[in-house]
Amino acid sequence: MNQKRFLIFAILLPLFGQEVDSLSRKTPQEAMKRALMFPGGGQFYNGETIKGALLVGITIGSAYFYADNANNYDNYSGTDSAIKQDYLEQRNKYGWWIGFVYIYGLLDAIVEAHLHPFKEVMNEDLEQLKKEGNQEK
Repeated sequence: MNQKRFLIFAILLPLFGQEVDSLSRKTPQEAMKRALMFPGGGQFYNGETIKGALLVGITIGSAYFYADNANNYDNYSGTDSAIKQDYLEQRNKYGWWIGFVYIYGLLDAIVEAHLHPFKEVMNEDLEQLKKEGNQEK
């Protein structure tokens, strides 16, 4: 019986100690996990849907052009080596873009999660708080 009480106490105690709603708080660790899953995942977690959709779109477009140029390079049967070299350079360029967008999305998601509490404070209406403080006096 004492074990059940201890278990209930151990489960309920952290609930009373929380100052901030843990569901609304954005953590850099969770943003990093989501950003590592796919480019834009961390932005969606942070509530930046437009930026997340943009990163997903750029990644999908770059992956399409990467695959298209890789296919053109592999299947080129012409005699002009400059054209084949151009396919190779284009393929590599889009490969770099995929990597760049992935790393940018990861770093941006972590920074935005760190700044999430700051944005909430900066969006507070200071004039309203001042009026409420004067009314209480």
